[in-house]
Amino acid sequence: MTAPANTTGTNDTTLYYGDLSAPHDLQVFMEMRDRASAEVAKTLLDTIRQGADQGKFVVKFHFAETIDDTVGGCGSQRAVSALAAASDEGQKQFIEYMAALFAAQPFPPGDDKFAEASVLLSVADKVDGLRSDTFDQKITDKTYLTWAGESIGNFGSFGLPGTPAVWYDKENIPVVTVEGDVDITAQKFLDDIK
Repeated sequence: MTAPANTTGTNDTTLYYGDLSAPHDLQVFMEMRDRASAEVAKTLLDTIRQGADQGKFVVKFHFAETIDDTVGGCGSQRAVSALAAASDEGQKQFIEYMAALFAAQPFPPGDDKFAEASVLLSVADKVDGLRSDTFDQKITDKTYLTWAGESIGNFGSFGLPGTPAVWYDKENIPVVTVEGDVDITAQKFLDDIK
């Protein structure tokens, strides 16, 4: 199994953003077809990126595919494999592509548009410096689909009931209520990691 650039963890199945030698770990648990994950990404991704750029922490992304499993389809896994291809182009392209994918997330979640290479490539057009013959081929050839399956397979080892979730040095930072509603702001997140 070939792993993309900027990976760490068991069998290099964790995509990361920032510097692995940073003093703190921020672990972010998402699902690409999950509406709450998209809300948390919209609220926090810029702030998380700034913190990593400033060297405060490294961000390690973990992905689930609950919706693929329950509703059907393979959009979550295909989107993660596309993120892996973006990581080969650079960390900047990877995190911008993640934001673009969440912004373009199909609704309702049962709509499996992320399973289509044409949709993944269309979203990639919104990220400067991402589209290239090499990147496009990795998407159409599903180069990282097996890797994405391994990456997603590790999600269960964290003992989480679902996504989204955020851990700072293994301490849970609440981002959703008990009812499952997103309840976080950029400022609250910054206060929680002080």
